[in-house]
Amino acid sequence: MRILWIPHVAWHVPQRAHLFCRALSQKHEIHVTDWVADFINIQDFFSRRYIRNFVYRQYMDDSIRVHGIPRIAPALFSASLRKFNATLFTRIVEEIIPRYKIDVVIGTFVCPPPNAPRLVFDLFDDNVDYWLNYRKFPAYAHEIASTEAAYLAKADAVVAISSVLADRAELGRVPPKTGNVHLIPNAVDLERYRKADKHRVRTLFGYEDRKIIGMISAMGEFSGLLRLVEAFEALNDPAAVLLVVGDGPQLQPAIRMAQERGLQNIQFTGKVPFDEVQDYFMALDVGVIPFDKTDFTDAACPIKLLEYSAAGKIVVSTALEEVRRMNFPNIVLVEPTCQALAAGLRHALAIQPTYPAKVEEYDLPRLVSRLEAVLENAI
Repeated sequence: MRILWIPHVAWHVPQRAHLFCRALSQKHEIHVTDWVADFINIQDFFSRRYIRNFVYRQYMDDSIRVHGIPRIAPALFSASLRKFNATLFTRIVEEIIPRYKIDVVIGTFVCPPPNAPRLVFDLFDDNVDYWLNYRKFPAYAHEIASTEAAYLAKADAVVAISSVLADRAELGRVPPKTGNVHLIPNAVDLERYRKADKHRVRTLFGYEDRKIIGMISAMGEFSGLLRLVEAFEALNDPAAVLLVVGDGPQLQPAIRMAQERGLQNIQFTGKVPFDEVQDYFMALDVGVIPFDKTDFTDAACPIKLLEYSAAGKIVVSTALEEVRRMNFPNIVLVEPTCQALAAGLRHALAIQPTYPAKVEEYDLPRLVSRLEAVLENAI
């Protein structure tokens, strides 16, 4: 097959599409779209990178062909520019499809559904709730809702990342055209964790004899990182350390909180190389998913739950609806409060971790085969 995947963010940003596209590229011709909107400082707008943003470009990422889509930036706060960008995106996608004889397009809300031989809608998040309640941008949220409704009405199949989102799609105001909704959750490459070195990170930070509580995640607005720092302080266990790996909007506020409170046993690493991150998972005793509880997070299939589990760790998680349904045996569910999280951490540290066989259901090769069947219209 010749497959075109339209991710919801720029291609260099870590995302679900990476694992699936790289695995699919072993057997199929994979194309992805890329777009750039991260121009912030005044010098950004006088850079070669900004000028290149106005023209179509392409490059190879290993065996994946990446199509850079022209885009006017910044456009978020202008409805007319957002419409222009979406129209231009669609036009170029519909030029790519015949030029490269694309068989199937996997689309997201980034642009309206294109005309394609076979169209699959990737329903990967409750994007409307995110833009309404976290970004506080109702105009854009309504545009996303309209685009997603168009995909539901037009797509030959819908791929939902969670059973919560699958239910919402089937019961929504705009039901899928065919009722053809398939649950394809996030995947984890279990082979990476079988090869991981659990001692390297402990030795690196001098934590050989410590109990390591870890949050390895993007520290977004909903991540609950500040609540975790408070809960770690309340835990008050001198034998425990908190390892925070990743970056995002909540990272610097969390660092300031730890400094202001004089918390010594917290290590903030920032981002670490992708090919090393499995060693960080293996180094932990307890992994944490301290998310807020909202419609957006309730519908998520947290990739970190799968990665902690692949490393054989106990996981303390906010009691999110999809996480409840996943029913992993190694999870301690808590309410999103500092006190409940601290109690959950204390309980988790007393549990002997075991590898949860249930994570095998989320192994990448298994889910890639299931996705292939959807793309080929075999199920």
